[in-house]
Amino acid sequence: MKAGQAVIETLRAEGIDHIFGIVGLTTNSMVTELYGRSDIRFVDPRHEEAAAFMAYGFARASGRPTACMTTSGPGTINLLTGIALAYKGRAPVVVIAGDVAREFLDRDGNQAFDLLNIFKPVTCFARQVHTTARVIPTLHDAFRAALSGGRGPAFVGIPRDLLDNETIDVPVAPPESYRPVAARLMGDPEAIARAAQLLAGAQRPLLLAGGGVIDSDASEDAVALAEHAGMALAASYAHNDAIPNSHGLYIGTPGWRGAAETLEAIHRADVILALGCRLSQSTTAWDDSVVNPQTKIVQVNIDAQEIGRNYPVAVGIVGDAKAVAQQLLEALREQRSAGKGDPAWRKEIESLTARRKARLAAELELKGDPMMPQRVFPELTKALPRDCMVTLDAGVAPGLAYQRLHFERPRTLFNYAGQGGLGMGYCVGLGTKLGNPDRPALSIQGDGGFLYTSGELNTAVRHRIPLVSLVLNNRCHGSEKAQQKNNFSERYVGVDLDNPRFDKLAEVYGARGFHVTRPDEIADAVTAAFKSGGPAVIEIPVAEHFPPPTKGPGAS
Repeated sequence: MKAGQAVIETLRAEGIDHIFGIVGLTTNSMVTELYGRSDIRFVDPRHEEAAAFMAYGFARASGRPTACMTTSGPGTINLLTGIALAYKGRAPVVVIAGDVAREFLDRDGNQAFDLLNIFKPVTCFARQVHTTARVIPTLHDAFRAALSGGRGPAFVGIPRDLLDNETIDVPVAPPESYRPVAARLMGDPEAIARAAQLLAGAQRPLLLAGGGVIDSDASEDAVALAEHAGMALAASYAHNDAIPNSHGLYIGTPGWRGAAETLEAIHRADVILALGCRLSQSTTAWDDSVVNPQTKIVQVNIDAQEIGRNYPVAVGIVGDAKAVAQQLLEALREQRSAGKGDPAWRKEIESLTARRKARLAAELELKGDPMMPQRVFPELTKALPRDCMVTLDAGVAPGLAYQRLHFERPRTLFNYAGQGGLGMGYCVGLGTKLGNPDRPALSIQGDGGFLYTSGELNTAVRHRIPLVSLVLNNRCHGSEKAQQKNNFSERYVGVDLDNPRFDKLAEVYGARGFHVTRPDEIADAVTAAFKSGGPAVIEIPVAEHFPPPTKGPGAS
């Protein structure tokens, strides 16, 4: 078959049904092979960065790999920020870059760049194809790498002359013939036994569920393990959906925008089971005031390099979070003398949870015109469907959601994954809706972040993607203004913004627009936006809010 067709058939064999990208001269040999097909869809945003963001959201929401396809030079380089997000967020996004012909690569030809070395730092695999016979095997290598261990993006560059003028006499093989499919890495039995013994003897055990719990569909197993061993349940930063938030053992999420009560519980624990958790800076600030140096840590991660990377461990277990959780539960059940922690620990968990809830409930009394941003989330909660997928952009106003929204099911919270890039929220939200179309999808962003990619409203309308977007308009870059206020004597530069009416902007693009000024209007607007069945934007003017950073257990 023609080389371009071989690329498409290889993607389809991997179950790829969406490709995100923008066409160009070097990709036409591939994208034209999609003509007339209904089994694979080409989604073309208005900028390549949006393609990468959408692919990230799609992969995280669906749990499946997806692909970006872009043209040479700036077309592919524009993916970089979004692929860096996929790298931080461990999403299996395979980039297929149509490159300039081989004879121009080393001669400073038009749009000729060293794409391979540009993408190496933000991918787990990067390779340039040099012969037509290696196109399919290299794609196999890319998918193998993207779906191995902790997962992540991969890059394949294919020169135009290999695509335009060549045919391939290599059969398209099923994935199970060249990579493990549905395999779970079990933990070492000796390490499992030592960890179980440590958990059985703990008085104040705590299970900290990380992104690996979501990736391996281990939420139910984590809860069963915590219930059996009397462990408090916490979710690592931005993985609130790893644990049902209504569970009696759940105390919240730590981190800068997390709950001080959760930090206090982590500090008080005598044994922490970090299940599928990297113990990242976002979760612990790498500070002894969060994780007590006396606390014994059992760390479980699919990536061996993460074990003990940020904190010394009592037991390190390399393995899949679901498989290891089941092994630990079985080992604890075999230890008939295994305790369930100190009964006082359960009361302490309940007390900390009650304190957190009371603190947040007090925010219902906040007054102001425009409203304080904290007032948005209790009203939003009233209208959000239980299985709604929520994407949070970077920024102060969206960040308030980490403590104030509730999540009961995995793959319902998506964010900037430690990358911190402003503007990803809207496009990632579009990707989540395509990746899991049966669930409602909401993106929350500030005014600064929304205008980064608001042109993708056109993409939502053209492709009929019914994402509801909530814009909290505080007319500033909140995080930066807070820093200039607190650390630079209120010398404000580049932080105050003038904006259009976002609801009117949505209408210009052909989407629904809503403008809300009172808390009691929020639930009705959200309900109406979801019922509209198409893309919608809800603008809520809010007051500036500069919260102090939350670090240790004594912070507020």
